[in-house]
Amino acid sequence: MKSRSFLLALALCFAPTSATAAPDQLTWQNYESVKSHVAPKKEDFAFKEVDWHMDLPKAISEASEADKPLLLWLYFGNPQGNC
Repeated sequence: MKSRSFLLALALCFAPTSATAAPDQLTWQNYESVKSHVAPKKEDFAFKEVDWHMDLPKAISEASEADKPLLLWLYFGNPQGNC
């Protein structure tokens, strides 16, 4: 009986979600559906709520005081170049 419960739980973990898949092509009939599928959601902009710092020693100090991890993001050059 335990193995059945485990298999059921495992199957539910991998069951397809109710999210709709993107259509194969864009038409006037499915335009709104595609638009809502590809439009940015609120959670896509969560990075804007992060308190980013340009001063590394200050960021290290604040992360240490708050007992939080530190993300060091380095990029050299123009982010729009080399695309």
